[in-house]
Amino acid sequence: MHKASIKMIRRSFLPAIPEFEKAADLLSQAADFLIAGDLENCGECLVQADLRPLREFAFLIAGPIKLEIHRQSKNPVFDPVPKENRPRMPSLSESRAIFARDGYRCRFCQSRIVVKEAHKVFAKFLPEQARKSRINEDNHFGISTLTGSIDHLLPYSRGGGNEPENLVTACGPCQFGRNQWTLEEVQIENPMKYEPIVDDWDGLSRLMPLGRKSFSFTA
Repeated sequence: MHKASIKMIRRSFLPAIPEFEKAADLLSQAADFLIAGDLENCGECLVQADLRPLREFAFLIAGPIKLEIHRQSKNPVFDPVPKENRPRMPSLSESRAIFARDGYRCRFCQSRIVVKEAHKVFAKFLPEQARKSRINEDNHFGISTLTGSIDHLLPYSRGGGNEPENLVTACGPCQFGRNQWTLEEVQIENPMKYEPIVDDWDGLSRLMPLGRKSFSFTA
């Protein structure tokens, strides 16, 4: 019997570390300060939320394949399903509906996520504190790790479509750590078995109007 086959099925690759909650709280405070026009305190919260342990945690899951984490030792081998007449991703309105349905939380590790537009807004007003880059080490660790995306439960490359029942909200590590494996291959439960946590968390979507307007703030 394969070593991985005797391990218990799980909700996510690894439980979220405490820094997820700390960063979410600080980013929420930063958003409120920014909306109030208080750049100084917004910047301070952004600096405090730039937590290196989140980058290390993300790399642990989304970096090189590890049998103890991924329950696999190599990338999946499969015949890709043709892309013809299959949209790659849901529309913007459909994606926003999925985020709202899921309470702006990763359906795997249950961490609070932030919408990608939030990073753009923070960087617009405070580019140094909200550092934004294509290079992981130069990207704000808190924002980049918590930024949510839409994940296909059955991977798109393996025939998964954009039906709402095949789409869930995922944090960065849970999304990119799964690669093109199926849930069964990495021994992760289908998160649709559990009700989403929906409360007043908005994924910082309240910042989106600031991205479309010009404001004159006093630091």
